[in-house]
Amino acid sequence: MATGDPVRELSEELTCPICLEYFSDPVILTECGHHFCRDCLTRSWGESETAEASCPVCKQTARTRDLRPNRQLANVVEIAKRLSLHGGEAEERICEKHREPLKLFCQTDEILICTVCDRSKEHKNHEVIPKKNAEKASQEHKDKIFNCLETLRTERENVLVYIADAEGKSQKMLKRTKSGREKVVAEFRTLHHFLNEQEKNLLSQIKETEKEIRRKRDEYLARLSEELSSLESLIQEMEEKSQQSVTELLQDVRGTLQKYEKKETFVNPEDFLLKLKPRVHDCCYNPFLRIAMRQFKVSLRPSSTPPCGSAAHPLTCFSSTASANCLPL
Repeated sequence: MATGDPVRELSEELTCPICLEYFSDPVILTECGHHFCRDCLTRSWGESETAEASCPVCKQTARTRDLRPNRQLANVVEIAKRLSLHGGEAEERICEKHREPLKLFCQTDEILICTVCDRSKEHKNHEVIPKKNAEKASQEHKDKIFNCLETLRTERENVLVYIADAEGKSQKMLKRTKSGREKVVAEFRTLHHFLNEQEKNLLSQIKETEKEIRRKRDEYLARLSEELSSLESLIQEMEEKSQQSVTELLQDVRGTLQKYEKKETFVNPEDFLLKLKPRVHDCCYNPFLRIAMRQFKVSLRPSSTPPCGSAAHPLTCFSSTASANCLPL
């Protein structure tokens, strides 16, 4: 019988006579043309392996248990499900569980429900109002979303500033280490006859410092990028939510707001560059080279060659890195 609701009529036509739900893996009995869910028909016939079985609707004998799937019907069922959920119009959405119109708004759970949901234990003693009276609640939630968006956008700008600041400081430090490397190489060229080992040690330290700067920078930027990506994703979701109709906004507004409430406010991690400044300074302004150069010039005077290990010997300043045996001139 026609009900005046084509979506509901279509849903009834696509309902299994046994489980009274939408067809799942529908099959057809060729003898009578009736359709059933494959599992429902199998359970209806039981576990016996008798040669004949009957249609659960018309009781006509089925000569075979070889069930023919109806893929076209299955496709129509999927389309009908989407129609029943959306109802053609945003204001006529249907409860996915009970296939009844979502006419009520549960203020306790902040979700649209149908009259069957309202009578269930799940919403017992909840504060429920008609959907048409939920405009005020919708505006309140939209205001909350806008407030959240404002905070999120501010945090996004802060993260972008952190990224730019970290990149700038890193480049500045790398420029200084490059300059320090050039100075080290130039000074060691003068002393290369007996300072090869010290030169390699210092260059290795600079290289390791550069690696550490880059590694720390990459870790720092990766963390900021991850936070930025998370903020961008949440902002996009909330922007899309804020543009939805009243019905769509209220459908799962709690889930959207909970994502914001559960998100921890981003705090800029400890500035890793501060810990590396002493190492960079030591690499670029190593005093022992200048001291060694002066002592080395003094030691080259013809009349005086101080013994190894004395205060005036050129290798004295390398006591922490030089070999136990003095290198010959």
